[in-house]
Amino acid sequence: MLRIPFNDILRATMSSHCGNLGWIGVSPRGDQYHVVVPVDAQIARGVMACNRPTDGTPFGGYTGWLYFMCPPYECQEADSDHETDLRHGRAYETCRELVRWLASYGIQAEVSPGPPIEAG
Repeated sequence: MLRIPFNDILRATMSSHCGNLGWIGVSPRGDQYHVVVPVDAQIARGVMACNRPTDGTPFGGYTGWLYFMCPPYECQEADSDHETDLRHGRAYETCRELVRWLASYGIQAEVSPGPPIEAG
């Protein structure tokens, strides 16, 4: 079982207005992961359009690993309490999506601490 701390997902959850994205890379065996952040959004889109996600990436990825883009959160008011709530909400949604996505590759994962997140 791959265990990913919620704070790593939160670190990879960036604001849409910053121009960067965060990615979680997972080894094909599901025994390791790493966080790739910040990645310029335009470079990432160009790279992923040309390479399959399992080919690795020139922005810090490893060949053969699986890469999951953590969707950004939308907020017009930088550095507000509301922004913190939006970021945490997006990160919790991302946790569910990531666990489900990894399950589609036969990799069991959990994010902790935080509420239980089911693959299904």
